[in-house]
Amino acid sequence: MPDDSYFERQRQDFIHRHRISLRFRRGADVLVWGVATALLLVAIAVHAIVDGLPSWFDVVAVLVATVLTVVALRRPAPAPHAHGLPGVPGDAHGPCPADHPDLGPWVIGSRVAGPLTLVAVAAAAPSGVVAVPLVAVVLLAGRVAVYLVAVRRRTRAIARALAAHQPRFAIAYAGYGGGPTHLTMWEDPLLSAGFPGVVFNYREQYCEYLRENTDLTSPFVQLSTDAIRDLKTLIVPTLKWFFYLHNAKSNYRYMAMKQVTHVWLGHGDSDKPASVFGRHADYDLLVVSGTAAIDRYETSGVHIPREKFVVLGRPQVQGIEAATRSIADVERPVVLYAPTWQGKRMRVNFSSLRVGAEIVEALIEAGADVIFRPHPLSKRHPRLEHFVRRTEFVLAHDTARTDTPGHHHIGDLPNQTWSLNECMNRADALVSDVSSVVSDWLQSGKPYAMVSTKWSADEFRERFPVARGAYVLTRDLADADEVIADMLGPDSMKQRRDELRVRVLGGFVGHESAEAFAAYFHERFAGVTS
Repeated sequence: MPDDSYFERQRQDFIHRHRISLRFRRGADVLVWGVATALLLVAIAVHAIVDGLPSWFDVVAVLVATVLTVVALRRPAPAPHAHGLPGVPGDAHGPCPADHPDLGPWVIGSRVAGPLTLVAVAAAAPSGVVAVPLVAVVLLAGRVAVYLVAVRRRTRAIARALAAHQPRFAIAYAGYGGGPTHLTMWEDPLLSAGFPGVVFNYREQYCEYLRENTDLTSPFVQLSTDAIRDLKTLIVPTLKWFFYLHNAKSNYRYMAMKQVTHVWLGHGDSDKPASVFGRHADYDLLVVSGTAAIDRYETSGVHIPREKFVVLGRPQVQGIEAATRSIADVERPVVLYAPTWQGKRMRVNFSSLRVGAEIVEALIEAGADVIFRPHPLSKRHPRLEHFVRRTEFVLAHDTARTDTPGHHHIGDLPNQTWSLNECMNRADALVSDVSSVVSDWLQSGKPYAMVSTKWSADEFRERFPVARGAYVLTRDLADADEVIADMLGPDSMKQRRDELRVRVLGGFVGHESAEAFAAYFHERFAGVTS
């Protein structure tokens, strides 16, 4: 006999499928109404057998109890709310709501009162007895129904405002703490296509964080926990394209909307496992920066039809300046040290931050100045923040010494005042990890080193193709002096870097990628009519 864990897994599977599949949801609704109708008929039939045909009061009672119980069967999600969307009434605009009414007790009460009404009618109980659970279900389920009407009205108000805004695309976000970087990375390229858009966010706990840490110009719509319910109303006639930046499983809530074209953008090209998830095959279109990304899927065993890919380069690298001289001609080179974060699991932990202090010491010893820009999430992680501070201490100490020429950049200047592209333009070389930072850096043509936290240099280059143009530092830094000297001097990897740049970034130069991206989507957005 199945144990409790089996039934719990089945329950969770049902809930998950109900959240991400319109077809499953419709089927579940048909089943619920079918069962409710059958119970209603059974109650009337039993009454007829016990005490003859039921009175009009009994018939009305079972009808009202059945309908209201089904309406209030699930705890209703709150209404969505909008920010920066003209035409939205005040009750659906403003700060991210912190609290929502808890209708759980009302839902549970109606689940009890509704069936009791049917039982009372089936047992041919007097009208006074039937009235007790009937009144209860009217009050309990009625409260839920009134709330659902209010939610529906607010959702429609936002939909009317969106229809007036006429967005052609939505950034469909369901990610976590990295949202500000992801959203800022892609909003401008999408708007450069010449049409308005909107940002949908799924996880309400990040609503305030995303709004406070981005300068979005597009309207921001915070969905409820029942995203499918909201999207069925909020997808206005002009809205035909959804773009995805994060690998969240909750993207499937958006992807349930089959009338929309779903496009995977990601948040940067890299050899990390997150760049080749099997579920990427479920998107209608994948925008990649170069053929290296397509090859990466194939070698990882993720089979996606070639016609789903479009190579448009990386619009974000248009601000990265190409090197104008050999690094050997730079008297005191500046090296950008930009370690990635550790990820959520050890298998995707490529961060060199734990040996960051030793890396910058080796760079100082080689006669370089350092710009230190760790991944933004590193400072939000208590354990990683320790290594950030340790690395900053080494650089601050060397800068403060009067007997050394070191002048390094740490803290707010490289991490907040300067953009990542500005940091790259100020640097002559890069030290980083398996990260999209490396792929973008290829645009500069400057030398770079990558840190292998687990493998030998040869194994590292075999596993991560972008490292084939890199100087590789192993975690023990045993050969750091020799590797850094080559990077800052003879630069023996230059030809390999040039070859990689074409494969990784598509061969676009200057503003060509940004222009290609804008032109490609302008043509598709322009074909959308209201």
